[in-house]
Amino acid sequence: MLVKHNFPSHFERALPAPIGIGSDLSPKAFRMGVTAIWLLTASILLWMSFDRIGLLVMWDPDDYLRLLQVRDLLAGQSYFDVTQYRIDPPHGVPMHWSRLPDLPIAGAILLLKPILGATLAERTAISVVPLATFAGSLAAVASATRRLAGRRAALAAAMLAATTPALLFHILPMRIDHHGLQTMLGLVAVASCFDRRPRRGGVFAGVAVAAWLAISIEALPMVTAISALLACRFIFAADDLGPWRCFRAFAAAMGIGGIVIFASTHDLAAWRQPWCDAFGPAWFGPLVLSPLAAALLVRRGFAHSAGARVALLILAGIAGGGVLALTAPACLAGPFAALDPVVTHYWYENVLEGMPVWRQSASDQIALALFPPIGLAGAALAWRASATRAAARDWLALLALGCAAFLLALLVQRAGGFAHAMALPGAGWLLVRILGRIGDWRRIGARVLASAMTILLLSPAGATLAGQAALGLVTTTPPKEPAKPASACVGCDPVAAIAALPRSYILAGLDITPRLLVNTPHLYAGSSHHRGAAGIRRVLDSFLGAPEIAHRIMRARGMRYVLIDRDGQEAEIYRKAAPTGLMARLVRNDPPAWLEPVPLGPGPLRMWRRVA
Repeated sequence: MLVKHNFPSHFERALPAPIGIGSDLSPKAFRMGVTAIWLLTASILLWMSFDRIGLLVMWDPDDYLRLLQVRDLLAGQSYFDVTQYRIDPPHGVPMHWSRLPDLPIAGAILLLKPILGATLAERTAISVVPLATFAGSLAAVASATRRLAGRRAALAAAMLAATTPALLFHILPMRIDHHGLQTMLGLVAVASCFDRRPRRGGVFAGVAVAAWLAISIEALPMVTAISALLACRFIFAADDLGPWRCFRAFAAAMGIGGIVIFASTHDLAAWRQPWCDAFGPAWFGPLVLSPLAAALLVRRGFAHSAGARVALLILAGIAGGGVLALTAPACLAGPFAALDPVVTHYWYENVLEGMPVWRQSASDQIALALFPPIGLAGAALAWRASATRAAARDWLALLALGCAAFLLALLVQRAGGFAHAMALPGAGWLLVRILGRIGDWRRIGARVLASAMTILLLSPAGATLAGQAALGLVTTTPPKEPAKPASACVGCDPVAAIAALPRSYILAGLDITPRLLVNTPHLYAGSSHHRGAAGIRRVLDSFLGAPEIAHRIMRARGMRYVLIDRDGQEAEIYRKAAPTGLMARLVRNDPPAWLEPVPLGPGPLRMWRRVA
């Protein structure tokens, strides 16, 4: 049972009394403050990204693939067909990506094209859509914190969000893959859990998690945590109808929303494809049948005891899990269990954003793991200081979800953005409480200095910088910028030189292929996307094996050119793994006799033509 908790005396002396929801900021001032934070942050991010936008130098290979997918859609490819036909032709790669993230980008391009022209409309769309996603994330963080701690703490949390690198990296202009949208949907779902109107909150949370799952099945762990939270509230709600209404609305919206989104983004053939790596028929049991069954079973008055409610939910879960085991048993082993071991070793295990914290560099470990405990500590203190049973329950719920998000981020690095965002409400509450205490000091200079230090140390960027400095990991070497073409002439821009060649089939590295797909008309052997495992394996065999193997593969598949990024991480992996392989020989400029060089000008890209 949740009861009111009181601070020990030393906490009572250190922190001021709680700030009321309406005692400090008016709703209008609060909205204007959050809007100002978004406008300032968006302006800074646009300024930082200006050169990249002009040159179309995107942040990640997946950003290029997303843009290519949007271009194909606008060029007439079927809305229900997300196959990339220029990767591993002639059949192409059936991408596991949802159409949902394509729609705002495509819509913005269509809206702006008559006004700005095709090129500028595309640049504007891929710059503005991520910033709009950030606005949604910022609003969700502020909304959740306001419902828990009031407007002043919510404004502080929004301010801290603008200093959260793990969150901002996924909403930079041209960062259009899908991670930013996933984070926003997750935060909307969490904020909806604290809606004072339970049925409305349940509906919003259910639709948000349905869309989250439709974009990526990686949402499953956090969706499970949110579902478990709302189920526990329902189980132990006694005579309170609010948790029952919220959970039932959530379960119904999740199940119905999942079916509606799938039906609206896939054709009839997709209903017969039991893919394990994306929301679809294979997952309909636990993600559609179970929530719908739960919504039907937990009718008002149907079960009066906590034990009976648990039994009903277990029954719904068994029904969905049984369908999964019967229709798609391979999915029980995970979405990548069937991946080729060679592909897993040389490609998947080198995608660091999907690896756990102990696989990251020391600097990245601190950036990932240092801030969330600060926010979780703030949430724990807020729970202990709660003046009412309902407030204590809500803070405890946020603390549980924050711990789940942090644990997931330690296991999968790219989940760090969501984990850091989940820590913002607790950090915002803690910041306001400490600043309130400092505000009682008499000396102005001490107040200013202590306030600045508090904001710095409680902000994600400041805490990370302080932690890295303490361990001597801060470097003064500026980050390496991507190579920029000296001019638009074919002889100066390597990519332009590649694009000017007759349309051909090219053996290229997995990491550089997406950029080349966007900027050239050619076909490529493979890319870093797991449904194209056969193409990935051919690329690995070609670069890791003896030159004769690559020669045989290229002749059999009709590949005309070989292209590498001499300075890229991929080339380094292949060179170290196979010192006598084709990639190692090409890096040291020792190509086999059946390859002749193709001049590309300055830069790390090197190209050869097959002559036999």
